Amino acid sequence: MHVFKPCDLIHLTTQLAKNHHRQLLVLCGDHDWAIKQYACLVDTGAEQTLTLSTHKQLQHAQWPEHLHEILGQEFSVALYDGYSGITPNKLAALSGTVKAGGLLILILPELSKLDNWIDPAIKTWLSYGYQTNTSLFLKRWQRLIPSLPISVLSQKYGANLNIPASQHNHQDNALQTQCRVISTLRAQLQQGCTSPSLLSADRGRGKSATLGLLVASMPEQSFIICTIQYRAIKTAFKHLALELGIEYKGYEKQLANLHYVPPDQVLTMPLDDTIVLVDEAATLPVPTLVAIEQRASQCIFSSTLVGYEGNGRGYTLKFADYLSKKYTTYTQLSLTQPLRYNHGDPLEFAINRLFALDRHFQTDAIATLNSIHFTELTAPQLERDDSLLQQTFALLVTAHYQTTVNDFRQLLDSPSQRLFAIMQQSNILGVCLVNIEGQLEEAIQSAIIQGTRRPQGHLLPQQLFHVQGQAAFLSSRCARIVRIAIAPQQQKRQLGTQLLNYTEQQLSEAVDYFGSSFGCDPQLLQFWQNSGYQLVKLGFKKDKSSGQYAAMVIKSQSALQNQQQSLQNYFEKTFYYQLMNHYRDLPCSLVLKMILKFKEKPLCEALLAQFRFVVTKNTNLEQYSPLIWQVLTTRPTLLSGLPRISQQLAIRLLLQNNTKGWVQQTLSLHSKKQFDIALQALVKELYARISIKSE
Repeated sequence: MHVFKPCDLIHLTTQLAKNHHRQLLVLCGDHDWAIKQYACLVDTGAEQTLTLSTHKQLQHAQWPEHLHEILGQEFSVALYDGYSGITPNKLAALSGTVKAGGLLILILPELSKLDNWIDPAIKTWLSYGYQTNTSLFLKRWQRLIPSLPISVLSQKYGANLNIPASQHNHQDNALQTQCRVISTLRAQLQQGCTSPSLLSADRGRGKSATLGLLVASMPEQSFIICTIQYRAIKTAFKHLALELGIEYKGYEKQLANLHYVPPDQVLTMPLDDTIVLVDEAATLPVPTLVAIEQRASQCIFSSTLVGYEGNGRGYTLKFADYLSKKYTTYTQLSLTQPLRYNHGDPLEFAINRLFALDRHFQTDAIATLNSIHFTELTAPQLERDDSLLQQTFALLVTAHYQTTVNDFRQLLDSPSQRLFAIMQQSNILGVCLVNIEGQLEEAIQSAIIQGTRRPQGHLLPQQLFHVQGQAAFLSSRCARIVRIAIAPQQQKRQLGTQLLNYTEQQLSEAVDYFGSSFGCDPQLLQFWQNSGYQLVKLGFKKDKSSGQYAAMVIKSQSALQNQQQSLQNYFEKTFYYQLMNHYRDLPCSLVLKMILKFKEKPLCEALLAQFRFVVTKNTNLEQYSPLIWQVLTTRPTLLSGLPRISQQLAIRLLLQNNTKGWVQQTLSLHSKKQFDIALQALVKELYARISIKSE
């Protein structure tokens, strides 16, 4: 058994400090040995040390539940105890706190044992009823670690230190680049340029600091900075305070000329001439970014391309595509060299490689799709073929703003997941990620029904049960479509629909129903409706980042047709009430997509006669709105084909029960006469469509 002393690391740490680099050091061995060895090597109580572990013998150790308790700090040494459970988000975030010249120490069993070792965190990726005796995620690590610039201290095999060669310090170049970026942005803002700017960088490049310094350089100008989590922009406030020589305590939401506002509030508050800075823009959906861009007179979108909590290379592609269509030119700037440590940092390289964050999805368009084929990709297959695995994860990162490195582990270690793909030779064009849920035993069903259990996973069956109490959804087997991701350059070629059809064909004999839950927007809802899925539930809380409600759609086999029909009928009956109360701000286009799929009833003769009478009169809103509402909710397809202003008036005023004044302002019907004319036109257009459909 080997024992190591602090002097054994002097050469390594001296060279790291000289190079302004950081490195990953793996302590391999029994847990107790590694804990004692760590205490011998490091002063665990030092201010510049952070220890993440649940081990009771480790002094000053902590195991934070949330990443914001880690980020925004800097340490010379940070320890992650793998025996406490390997959560990729937490480990990757911890790596970002290590200062230049420092070490990230990771405790693991001997590398030779990793393929048969199960860490406590594995339960995070196991739905109730599923088990596993191996971690393919850790098996991949077993293969990769010896090939990376990582130092290893092994209880059994001794020391294998990776001493880096001397390297020139590139930080002066990085600072010069930062100054040029600030000068460019300031000049554009001062010149009144209305086209937005995009600033991108990987972590450690000083992106948030750049925003703070930009604000400090324009003290007379008011700025709003927004992102999902306030902690993500503390660095901007910190550098603003340092530049202006004022105090920042770490929690102020307003400092000098900079004010923090959450994204959803930016969409509703008056902005006037305030410049909007959107940091970590890749963690927001593109529709939210578009809405902010449309409201702000001047704005800058800044984002991390490789992140720990949410990745978003897709943001760069999709949002840039929107901007290129709207503006002749717009500015794209990047910070490529790190500021907090030197170029070629071994720790950054190792973390990116271990979590497949170093692979950018190839977005070149393919001229022909004749040679494509559909297939299922298994977790063992992905573990063996790193190129295939990297392609898959890179596509998921590109496609969705909330993909994290936790999802990377789930891709390999969740036995309830299935993955289907469109491929052209060895290239992936699209993937469909599915989670198999339901078919719960009677004891668990009873506990769910009584409200005493909420078993991990099985999201769709449990949520469907809680709508009407139909236990059939708990006992039946379900395929929940977690995500469909198509290569950006291959979109709008029906590949998503083809892949979904293939997935359904492969699973149709194994499941009783398919379903999905997603942030509801008109385009996504249309996709699911076109594929035969029925909307059966709409959430009541908006997602903080997207501002969207979660929609739930299902498509059942014959055995569950009655249960699906019951859910659909219930949703349709309750939706019109909720529309007048909770959903009064739903976009008209989304409301229209929903109600045009609702079942229609014939208009009774008495209702028709009353409506015929109203057409000949000057419509009195207060007197006749209940009648018009009844017509619309009985025959919602009457709205189809109406002029846009009439559709919006019908939805905003009558179905959503917004105030007359608000509707007038929103639809630019500024005078009473304009409003009355529009309302009368709506009534006549509805009657005309009733007459046409009655013929």
